[in-house]
Amino acid sequence: MSQLREPEFDRVVALVLRVGAFGCFFIMLTGLLAGLFVPGRIPQEIERAGVLLMLATPVVRVLVAGVLFLRERDWKFGAISFGVLTILLLSAIFGIGEH
Repeated sequence: MSQLREPEFDRVVALVLRVGAFGCFFIMLTGLLAGLFVPGRIPQEIERAGVLLMLATPVVRVLVAGVLFLRERDWKFGAISFGVLTILLLSAIFGIGEH
């Protein structure tokens, strides 16, 4: 069963990472170009959105992997994925106030 799952699993995870990377690139490029032509804070906010997408991409990847594991009834790796997701989210929540 593991051999049948892997190619589709890898394609979905790679798609998530690819969409996140290209989306981040184009959003940040838009912010950079807007900074050349638009005065004010709008270009900085666009670039900030690109950085947030860059930070969110691995979290979404772990979430997608966990859902795919559970859909395949691979409870062990599904639980591990959601454990990693919990650690990522808790570290983001409690690390926001730290400098």
